[in-house]
Amino acid sequence: MLLEYIDALNYLKGQLSATGAGRGRLLIVNGGLTSGKAELLQEFTAHADRLGTFCLTATAARGHQGLQADVVDQLFHSRGLPVGTTEHVAELLSPAVVAARPGNPDLESLTGDGARAVRDTCAALLRLSRERPLVIGVDDVQFADAFSLQLLLYLSRRMESARIMIVLSKWDWTQPTLPRFHAEITRHPHGWIRLMPLSEHGTAELIARRTERQPDPGLVAAYYELTGGNPKLVDALIEDQRIGAAGTSGHGPGAAPTVGSGYLQAVLACLYRWDPQLLAVAEALAVLGDEGDAVPLSRLCGLSVDTTELVLRTLVTEALLTTGPTAGRYRFRHPAMGRTLLNSLSEAERAELHLRAAELLHQQGSGARPVARHFAEAGTVAAGWSTGVLREAAEQALAHDDSTTAVRYLELALDACPPGAEQAVRMALARASWRTSPAVSGLHLASLPRRPVPEALGRRDTATLVRHALWQGDAETAAHGLKLLEASGAAMEDRTTACLRLAERWVYGTAGNEEYRPTASGNARGTEASDGASSSWAQAVRDLAALPARGSAEQANATARHVLENCHLDDASLETVGVAILTLLHGGETDTAVAWCDTMREEAAGREATTWLAMLECVRAAIALQHGDLATAVRLAGSGYERLPASAWGVFIGFPLSVLLLVNTALDSHRAVTELLRQVVPEAMFDTVWGLHYLQARGHHHLATDRALSAVSDFRACGDLAERLNLDHRALCPWRNDLALANLRLGRTVLALQLLTEQLEQPGLSPRDKGVALRLLAACSEPERRRELLERAIDQLERAEDRLELSRALAEMSHVLHESGQSDRARSMARRAAQGTRVCQTDGEAAAAGEQDREGAAPNRTAPGSPVVLLSATEQLSEAELRVAVLAARGHTNREISGQLFITVSTVEQHLTRIYRKLGVTRRSNLPTQLAHWRESTEGRPALD
Repeated sequence: MLLEYIDALNYLKGQLSATGAGRGRLLIVNGGLTSGKAELLQEFTAHADRLGTFCLTATAARGHQGLQADVVDQLFHSRGLPVGTTEHVAELLSPAVVAARPGNPDLESLTGDGARAVRDTCAALLRLSRERPLVIGVDDVQFADAFSLQLLLYLSRRMESARIMIVLSKWDWTQPTLPRFHAEITRHPHGWIRLMPLSEHGTAELIARRTERQPDPGLVAAYYELTGGNPKLVDALIEDQRIGAAGTSGHGPGAAPTVGSGYLQAVLACLYRWDPQLLAVAEALAVLGDEGDAVPLSRLCGLSVDTTELVLRTLVTEALLTTGPTAGRYRFRHPAMGRTLLNSLSEAERAELHLRAAELLHQQGSGARPVARHFAEAGTVAAGWSTGVLREAAEQALAHDDSTTAVRYLELALDACPPGAEQAVRMALARASWRTSPAVSGLHLASLPRRPVPEALGRRDTATLVRHALWQGDAETAAHGLKLLEASGAAMEDRTTACLRLAERWVYGTAGNEEYRPTASGNARGTEASDGASSSWAQAVRDLAALPARGSAEQANATARHVLENCHLDDASLETVGVAILTLLHGGETDTAVAWCDTMREEAAGREATTWLAMLECVRAAIALQHGDLATAVRLAGSGYERLPASAWGVFIGFPLSVLLLVNTALDSHRAVTELLRQVVPEAMFDTVWGLHYLQARGHHHLATDRALSAVSDFRACGDLAERLNLDHRALCPWRNDLALANLRLGRTVLALQLLTEQLEQPGLSPRDKGVALRLLAACSEPERRRELLERAIDQLERAEDRLELSRALAEMSHVLHESGQSDRARSMARRAAQGTRVCQTDGEAAAAGEQDREGAAPNRTAPGSPVVLLSATEQLSEAELRVAVLAARGHTNREISGQLFITVSTVEQHLTRIYRKLGVTRRSNLPTQLAHWRESTEGRPALD
């Protein structure tokens, strides 16, 4: 027996001594249903049995109240009674059971056979008490049947001088379950024992007894927080801990309580054993959520506010609830309690509760989201007003980046919407689901009874339709919808319209849109916009749409930075963000493009916007590809591609596929390319920019697999499509370089030379495309011009920081040097080219180390790149310059050097200028090759491995 119950046990033992002297005793043990009353009664009757006392015990149950004489029958089947007494009482009880009337068990009047059975049964008990003292213990007497209550009351009036002790345990409930019985039984002399929940010290003692070890104080505090000293819950938690921490010291230092099925089932057992009012209030609290107060709970469960308050306080006493930080509010001691209680209900019962809760909150003027949450839990709606509430809640959920919940609310609204309102809900569903799955968005549009047309839609729905049309390659619908949006002139939607126009140009170029020209006044038609900030940003977006055709790279970069710095990533601006980042890439601001792309990717991932993240990963892969970072490109393009099903990409599927085709071709993964080419793509894609990139990528695969004629066909198709889309300018698609390369493979040198000359005459050509053109031009030029052209190509490709193309140019320079008899420099170039190629696929440091391992033999100590000459040269460099020179010799780009050394790109460029001057070289490719093999010494200077 726990120390906190010892006083109560000793009191009962003292009363038993008085009973043995011939003085009858009535004891009432009061406490919560799980306060230890049963344990106290068991301990006491065991003590009495050891003293030779007749011990008759019974436990009443709510479900047996209609079973007359159930408690009496249990009493007379107790161990140790004479067989004749048990048989005699069984004969007496039969008439009583037959004569019982259904109804309230609280002291029903007994007549005839029932009354005689009570009298004769009590006489049998009095006869037993003459042989030896008699203890009668009834647990949970509040659930006893009417006949047994009459017998206990009758006996209590006649045992004053008998050796009988009656111990009744009852629930401490301020609304007595049996008020008349309670009033009558307490008229007679009696003793009271009140059991309280265990203290924290008592909880520690119970844990120690059950586990046979001293628990950690922190664990005891956690147990007490979860159980409030309720012994039943403590026992259940101990068992959960034992199961969950099998093989460990589950109650030792640092252990935490394990809330498992035992604890939660104990909670349910408590609630289902008690008064139905407690269960009803607990269910209402579980539905409304934590921090509920008495007023809404009372309305939900159909009780008065006073009764609800009483029930709540009782549940706090019984350690199932605790008061919240706000006065008058209550919550479950553990969140899983409420969930478990609701899960114990049938689906119909749970839905009914949630529907009542939704109506209650709506009547109270609660916000749309709390009301909609209950409709979602119910899985159905019950009133016409629900459609508007659900749509409003869906908008709020989208604003909080919870598109899954928004879609769920709108699906419910669709089930309940009145005739004629389906289109508006379908359009809202298409808008909400696009963020996570454009394919599902399209299905909602396809499910409309009639195909939507822009004229019949509001501005917002028109914008939704335009975006879907752009992704699906429906150029006519997209163009028509955009014209309507621009004609409406609503300033608040100016931003969305500008973004959609830029998205259209990203997909279809500028062909057929010559009438669209941004003006200084703020929009396409030259009208004045009222919202200055919004108009300024929208104007920047329009400028970005127009600049590829008529602006300089510097102007385009400045506009792209302005757009990104003032952009909020959302469904409307996704394509705008992609265009702005790629504009920075083509404009030579790679570092800025990478930084913005990574920032936007992180935001998209944090907001769980699958479509955004898929698109931005493809943008980041395109950046990596353009700079020869094949490992990053294949990883991110594959990740972005797989985030959406193929059907969700629409014509945009050409974006990830083109990157994956180019990367895998460069990696000689032709089997992977073959699998990618099996993917069916929309026919409409070949009328878009993505079709252009797809054809270019497929053409390079044909070249790599010795199908030059097929490559020529694809590259010519690229040129035709670029011309139709009005994109035959700048770096968007240097198809002439590709076609020239294919013709060189076919021996058509004159045609290749003509194409490359045209490519180099293109305005605003990027350093990368210019470098590639010069490298190819060298291949079809006279031998005496090749070295000069390749030097110019290497210069351009170093500026572009494209390691893959630079490696190709270096390899070709090695051939030229070898043919001119400069074997040492040729080998140096070859090694650097091979190293650069490996860096494209692996870490640059590892590639440099592998290069040294493969060389093996001792270096020529008098060669220009030997350690002797190198040591003399590096003595001229400062420590900072030498570190930059080592990384540059290893093939790292300026941006990668700045990242590794934590300096700016500008500082790297300044260091390289001084390094070239001190070492007497003019470019990175002339740096001593042995620099790549230097490592940091213990003195802080690089040292040769």
